[in-house]
Amino acid sequence: MISIIIPVLNEEETIAKCLRSLLKQNCPRDSYEIIIVDGGSSDNTCEIAISYADQVIRQKSEGIGGARREGAMTANGEILAFTDADTIHPPFWLEIIAKDLISGGYDVCTGPVRFYNRTALSCIVQGWRKHYNLLQIFGFFWLIGSNFAVRKDIYFKAGGHREISILEDYDLSLRLADVRALCICDKKMEALTSARRMTGIFGYTRIYLTGFYHYYITKNNDALLSYPQPKKISFQQNAAYTNLKQVRQKISKVKEKKNLKNLRLNFRLN
Repeated sequence: MISIIIPVLNEEETIAKCLRSLLKQNCPRDSYEIIIVDGGSSDNTCEIAISYADQVIRQKSEGIGGARREGAMTANGEILAFTDADTIHPPFWLEIIAKDLISGGYDVCTGPVRFYNRTALSCIVQGWRKHYNLLQIFGFFWLIGSNFAVRKDIYFKAGGHREISILEDYDLSLRLADVRALCICDKKMEALTSARRMTGIFGYTRIYLTGFYHYYITKNNDALLSYPQPKKISFQQNAAYTNLKQVRQKISKVKEKKNLKNLRLNFRLN
């Protein structure tokens, strides 16, 4: 059996399309299960997921990595397939996974991730990800969380996902390489995902620079739990600007009162 694991958090707008694509797989429905790990959604994500998934569980750990790991611990399958709630899969997706990991004898398989609502940034990212293939020459496969599968025994031998949200797939890729997992990048194993979070090149770059800084320099796992929030920074800047503007207005009013007072004094003297 193949266990498909999907971490979710307020994904009511995308989860149904993702799950419908998984129900249209060419292989028999009893040959795979769908596990949803909810990180505390406040919308209708869970209600929608219950209509399609075999299991919907509440996340107890932290981070996206923690959600993926909890799904793996709940899984009944010998193969773990990981994806995201905003990702759509072709009908042959599970067939390719079964061919690579069961018939092919590989431990891990992955494939291209393309964007179905392309933006300028998503085109840049997709071009950049092609360079990941160069690392395969050295035996390193940089897995992308929305499209890879791994044998359960190898997954736990490598330690599984850690409780982090930034670089959780990169971290697992390193540890799978450490246990010498046999990987394949199958071009037929394609997935389509959303570019909705890619709104700016600087914000996207900042996330990864911050991630690698804390991953290698500070080794602070807490800093890898949440993404930097540019909107919050912008709000703080606006607040500071507003405060400064208020100070200037007060100074201007004081000056006006002082000028008025001097004017009255001069009038009296004259």
